[in-house]
Amino acid sequence: MISRQRAASINSQRVVETPAPLQPITSRWRVGEPPPDGFHLSLSNQAPAGSLATASSLLYNRSIRTDADAQSFLNDGLDAMAPPSVLPGISQAVDVILGAVRDGEGIGILGDFDADGITATAIIVLTLRKLGVEPRYHLPHREIEGHGISMEALETFKEQGVSVIITVDTGITSFKEVEYANVLGIRVVITDHHIPLDDELPDAAAIVNRHLSKDVELTDYCGAATAFKLAMALLAEAGLDPATELLPLAAVGTLADQTELHGDNRIIVRQGLKQLDNAAPPGLIELTRLINGKIRHNGPYDAEFVTFQLAPRLNAPGRIDSADPSLRLLISTDIYQAMQLANHLDDANRKRRSIADKAWRAALPQIDEMVRDGRNVMAIEVDPTLPMGVLGPLAGHASEYSASPAFAYQVIDGVARASARSVPGFDIHRALEAISNKLQRFGGHAAAAGFATDSVLIPEITAHLETQMSWSELSAEVDERVIRTVDVELELHQLGHSLWDFVDMMAPFGTGNSEPLFLIRNAVSADINYMGRNQDHVRLVLRDDTGRSFRAVGFGMADSLPPTRAVDAVVSLKTDYYRGNRRRELRLHDIAASQ
Repeated sequence: MISRQRAASINSQRVVETPAPLQPITSRWRVGEPPPDGFHLSLSNQAPAGSLATASSLLYNRSIRTDADAQSFLNDGLDAMAPPSVLPGISQAVDVILGAVRDGEGIGILGDFDADGITATAIIVLTLRKLGVEPRYHLPHREIEGHGISMEALETFKEQGVSVIITVDTGITSFKEVEYANVLGIRVVITDHHIPLDDELPDAAAIVNRHLSKDVELTDYCGAATAFKLAMALLAEAGLDPATELLPLAAVGTLADQTELHGDNRIIVRQGLKQLDNAAPPGLIELTRLINGKIRHNGPYDAEFVTFQLAPRLNAPGRIDSADPSLRLLISTDIYQAMQLANHLDDANRKRRSIADKAWRAALPQIDEMVRDGRNVMAIEVDPTLPMGVLGPLAGHASEYSASPAFAYQVIDGVARASARSVPGFDIHRALEAISNKLQRFGGHAAAAGFATDSVLIPEITAHLETQMSWSELSAEVDERVIRTVDVELELHQLGHSLWDFVDMMAPFGTGNSEPLFLIRNAVSADINYMGRNQDHVRLVLRDDTGRSFRAVGFGMADSLPPTRAVDAVVSLKTDYYRGNRRRELRLHDIAASQ
């Protein structure tokens, strides 16, 4: 943090160099539709009378319309989870795996190199150890093998005496590879959450995949949650106690994969976060404690901690080289080794951030030009000397920046390898599936996908995606894509402790359960300080005419402050645990001059 005198000096320079936004905040935000007259939920035990109407509105905005649904949303524990048998193929998978265990067969696990795939692999490794088996395992190298099953990995497993392979977070479109495994005499159990291709399935011994169910209400499990369900089924069938220490791994995978936090996913994440630094595998505990020391956090964990601190470190080694150190950390039983690996991941994350910053700086002129040209899909070519692992985060950043689908690609030896990210309402996987004959390979889901193709086809693929986007409902009102919704408009003095406590009960927040946002009008900003290495974050105080005040923090918002003290702001309610001290403050999402 800097002094107020220095802040004033910088603020003066900022106003000259970067004019503050003077447009009304309603040009970027609107208040969501209120509940119908007379709507209320029985929340007397969770929300005191003073905040009951606001609490009911927050739940209404999340499609919670009955008292029973409200109590389930706020209170459901592990006993409310659906049994593993709801997942298609799980009983066949249990039979194959436990049969291999009983017969002393070699078992291999083939995972993926992202946080979801790594945590899923760790869950199955640790489960098989409980069953008395030390499995072989393999994570593909992003640059060398890419996603999915490789023929070389199958041959290595065969040489190691493996006769049953369990895939996690991969395999649902690996037709040739599964066929080759059968030729080698290896039975394959596929556990995957990605979408099958044209309703065709590989010739595997068993396939566990949520998309094979016709139950539209079934939770959309990620790879780690699917693996957790399989682990519970295996342990139950073997007569062993449930391994609740695996919950934090499933929670991390669920948040890292941005899976919707409904049903079982919400329970997995909520319960898993509670165990993150005390009842998790030793390696995960060590990594959590290392992060705590760096950010001086000492309190309950939330989804933001996993999304912005834990998951990036698990992803980092696989983005710049091999993901093996992350997996070895999660399955380690040696505390000293776990500490070393946790530090290795932290170092890799610093390197990854430096590379990602370089890629973004290079891409931004391309993106700005496409936005100026009115393009509705961002196609960004990336320096092929950079690690392939920068593509996904870059595409995500570009999609958020432009409010449009985006893909980042590199061209190596005439082949374009791409990672795509989408916006709500546009299914990027379905759009790519329509031109799958032009792709060497592709996979993913509605929000994220990857593909490889001949580089000369990139313009044609871009044009196809732009056409699909133009036909989508989103394109009917392009401006709607950049107008976001707040839950409720309130005055500062209405942000009481009871509302804060209720918002905490609504956590965890993420995809499918967005963090509540509030519009505050006619506040006064004061005590402005700039923070961060580049002075791009801001801390200030918001006050109203009753004298009520709150500290507020805006990350990356230093250049967004208006030159006026009277402001309108969009905020969320945060409970921070800095150095063990609980403090409540506002998180700024937008700020503008009062109108």
